[in-house]
Amino acid sequence: MYSIYQFTLPALMWAMVIWRAPSAFGGTRASRFLWGFLAAIAVALTTRPPEVDHLIRSLTGSPDLSVLIKHLAALASNYCVVEYVIAVHGRGPRRAAAAWLRLLFVAAAALALTVLFVFFFEHDPGAPPTRVTDAHLGDPAVRLYEGIVYVYLGTATALSAKLFWSNRRSVPAGLLRAGVVCMAGGGAMGFVYTLYRVVFLAGQESRPDVPGRGTPDALGEILPAMSLLLIVVGVGLPPLRTLVRYVGDQYALWRLHPLWSDLLHAVPSVAFGPRIGRTRDLFVAGDRTLDVAHRAFEIRDACLVLRDRSAATGAERPAEAADEAPGGGVPTARAEAEWLFSALHEEPDHGRAAAPPPADSRTPAEEVAWLLKVAAAYGQLPRGGATAIPRQAGAGGRPPGGQPSSGHGQEYGRKGGQEVR
Repeated sequence: MYSIYQFTLPALMWAMVIWRAPSAFGGTRASRFLWGFLAAIAVALTTRPPEVDHLIRSLTGSPDLSVLIKHLAALASNYCVVEYVIAVHGRGPRRAAAAWLRLLFVAAAALALTVLFVFFFEHDPGAPPTRVTDAHLGDPAVRLYEGIVYVYLGTATALSAKLFWSNRRSVPAGLLRAGVVCMAGGGAMGFVYTLYRVVFLAGQESRPDVPGRGTPDALGEILPAMSLLLIVVGVGLPPLRTLVRYVGDQYALWRLHPLWSDLLHAVPSVAFGPRIGRTRDLFVAGDRTLDVAHRAFEIRDACLVLRDRSAATGAERPAEAADEAPGGGVPTARAEAEWLFSALHEEPDHGRAAAPPPADSRTPAEEVAWLLKVAAAYGQLPRGGATAIPRQAGAGGRPPGGQPSSGHGQEYGRKGGQEVR
């Protein structure tokens, strides 16, 4: 387990610190405290490898200053996580006096640790740095030092776990709520670790004759590692939720693009968005939820124009209308896809498939889900032998319904089996 502390966890925490830095310096108060918590934890973990200890010893001349730095950083992380939880989930107005009181409390605790470490600890230049506490657990100064560390750690972790757990239902279900639950689990695991260490150290006495880094304690290594991993997962899940939504929106735009592109050329009277290729559309950054909704509304507006054209020209096959909407007239995605296909890729000598009856009003999410089904069915229809609507426009100058073929001065046709422009 020690190798996890040496390499994996410090690297993971520093990656989180770098990742969250932009939101910390340009975000809310809660974002700044969250970044401070991650940075303090990263500093505390970085002091554990022997290489860092040797560097601190060579720069300062102190044989065990890394231990004090680790505990001061842990104290700062506890303060930041409490302030973060209060900033995000605090109830009622924030009182300046209470915030100053918490700051004074952590400052007093840090000052007490420093005074005890500098003036009351026995520093052995020839011993590993952790021996400054592990080898003198029965010393009153060491017990007071450890007591301050674990009282503050236990209070911070218990309060964090309680506030996160009690507010889990106030956030939307899904990855965001799962992140809050993981944060609560990380706080609870930290509190369990505190209780374990208090009980463990209460039964220990000074053991200056024990060689090595100090008292072997495997469970004391596992519990904080689990706590940190839960916290990291909890912090990372909300951004993962944004990433999952972005990928889903991009996938929806990819599926809607063939139908949208055909309608864009066939119904230029509709105010479509920017003309963009299907592959290039994948590289558009930012939130794409509104783009999916806009594209769905554009497709629906174009369908309404085509429906009006069909009604005006009487080009549909009324005898087949009952077959296009199976289930007693209930419109299906397949029926609407076949109608759109016949309207956009009709043979000159054949009438169009009947338009399905208009659907009931849908919410934007329902409309997007429905059009995804229509687009999927539209893409599965065989196109062999079908002449695209631009062919008719190239022969007669007008598509079905008597409308101009394009608002961009372009005509399409086929020559020698190839489409020409």
